[in-house]
Amino acid sequence: MFELLEPFQNSLASQMRSQIQSGTFSQVNLFGGPRYSLRMSFALEAARVLSCSEQGRVHCNCESCRKFTTLSDPGVLIVSQRDHKSMIETHLAAFSRLNNDFSRKALIRSIRILLLQYHPSFSPATPSQNSLYDAASVVNELLISLSQEGELSQKEAKKWADEIRSSLKNLYAANRRNTTITIGQVRAVDEWVNRTSMGSHKRFIILEAMEQTNVSARNSLLKMLEEPPEDTYFFLISEFPNRIMSTILSRVRRYVFPPLGKEAVLKYLEPYYLHERQYESLEQFYLEGGGMDLQKNRQIAGMLYSSVQSRRYLSLTDLQQLLTNVEEMDSYEYVLRAFLDLLTVALEERTLSADLAYRLSSLVNNSFSESQLFNQNGRLMLEALYYRMMEER
Repeated sequence: MFELLEPFQNSLASQMRSQIQSGTFSQVNLFGGPRYSLRMSFALEAARVLSCSEQGRVHCNCESCRKFTTLSDPGVLIVSQRDHKSMIETHLAAFSRLNNDFSRKALIRSIRILLLQYHPSFSPATPSQNSLYDAASVVNELLISLSQEGELSQKEAKKWADEIRSSLKNLYAANRRNTTITIGQVRAVDEWVNRTSMGSHKRFIILEAMEQTNVSARNSLLKMLEEPPEDTYFFLISEFPNRIMSTILSRVRRYVFPPLGKEAVLKYLEPYYLHERQYESLEQFYLEGGGMDLQKNRQIAGMLYSSVQSRRYLSLTDLQQLLTNVEEMDSYEYVLRAFLDLLTVALEERTLSADLAYRLSSLVNNSFSESQLFNQNGRLMLEALYYRMMEER
């Protein structure tokens, strides 16, 4: 158990293995740390091991482990706030290029993490949600068919990738508008985990971006975490665990995931056969694989910073073009992160006062957090943020 993840997070793999073997693994866990530190991978591996009939041995072929290979186990529910499109598009490209068992399974798993947000326990409440559940069902059928296919030619693999990509369009668009788990979803989870029809089958609920849940959802979730039903496990994933309410933190076992080092990144990317192409991080690998132009994002951040630093407003034409570029790439977060990096450099070089740097960084962080929490329009958020920053003196 955890052997495949041990090279990347050795101490965490050893810790969880020991706790599961001794029967002391908690039913409520918080995986905190930066993105791309394999928090989701560890949550899914822990779920596989806990469900396995063969003590979680590596490459186990029991019925449960076979289902976990493609994330088709009905006892797993995921609400995930991440850049699904970049990750899926990277795996689609890898599958088209490599056309091997590794790339096929990686593709199916990456898509299923998105699809499990349309779990049967979440009943669609509106016509638009009904259409999304229908779209998710179509994609799921494609994945089932793909998993049952034998050896494919390069041309056939590309055809599969094109068909799957086309079927994902509506789900991609909907994912851009999603935040994290809602009060309605929490209530649906509560009903699901308390059903007796599941028998002895274990249930696993993985909730990402816990720090961004609203008050109603948090309070409702707290009741479940206080006394989770038997054979039910919660994995809360958070980039900023200290922002989670203290009453929830007091009920979880916390695991701290450090960022992956350069050697770990290189090892993780070995199966992708990238030859001479080097990546500094998994984030760069997935973002560029998903088609994002990171250099262009840095250029946009530089334009914003130069304008704010010099106190010279961008022309309306230039600002609207900038906003259009960010909107087309859906790269609001990455532009703002690059802007914050420029603030840090300016502070170190003493070309910006500490007070102004602090006020600007607070504006950026608060604006983006509020836009995520309240599902605000990204373009309007960035435009309003720009004018607010220009007023800071």
